[in-house]
Amino acid sequence: MLDEALRLEDIYLSTNELSGTPFSIPRSVSYFENIKANINNNDKSLIAGANLTLKLGETICIGGPSGKGKSAILRMIAGLARPHKGHIYYFGEYIPAERLTALEVAKRQVGYVLQNAALISNLRVIDNIALPLRYHRIGTEAEIQKKVRMAMDLMRVRNYETMFPHQLSVGMQKRVAIARSWAMDPKLLLMDEPTAGLDNYNRRNLLPLIDNMRTMFKTSIIIVTHDLLIAKELDCNLVFLESKKLSEPHSFEYWLHSDNEISKEQFRDLQTAPSIF
Repeated sequence: MLDEALRLEDIYLSTNELSGTPFSIPRSVSYFENIKANINNNDKSLIAGANLTLKLGETICIGGPSGKGKSAILRMIAGLARPHKGHIYYFGEYIPAERLTALEVAKRQVGYVLQNAALISNLRVIDNIALPLRYHRIGTEAEIQKKVRMAMDLMRVRNYETMFPHQLSVGMQKRVAIARSWAMDPKLLLMDEPTAGLDNYNRRNLLPLIDNMRTMFKTSIIIVTHDLLIAKELDCNLVFLESKKLSEPHSFEYWLHSDNEISKEQFRDLQTAPSIF
């Protein structure tokens, strides 16, 4: 469909596919252990029959309990894991599972921002942002520098361009990581817990910058998050990964005032504090 950025149809994904890729998460990482703790020995499935449609220029948040596979969905969309069943369409184009690689997905201008930012420790901010452009030889050095400056201005990190990652706050590291991805001109941007570990000040500053990508550049965005208020502040729909499937997308207000089981579980604290709204 010409108006679709992404479509997932009847997706099935197991820990075998997640752990069997060249970019798999080591077993020592707690995230992977959390996944293992939530499945039994006879059932290694994380996702079983998930569907999702993202329109061009749309932002959507994915919520749900920890360790159930939300981040695995992003890894799959980014080409770092292959579903053993189902279809994935990028901007109307179907990519068969055997061709689903990070390179094939990146060619379709899909960016991926990891939760931990994943900056290169011995590179300054300006060179961290330029790295993928130089690696893929996208443009002359002058053109690369122009894109990098635009990305730094968009995420307001220009004043930190000569600093190394260890000299930055967690919030600033996340801005740099987003700038690095944005410099590649993504049409679809995947973000894993962008506000995790941020104080209220950095969180409030980050969300409008993310929203600018949607409003100014029509970037389609998928955000995996435990911070459900993001959906309210970005005025976007929210889906939940529940029972290995993705729910229907609805607004923050719909979920907040619904009496279904997902809302009771995920919005318990927010529903008891209506004064914040």
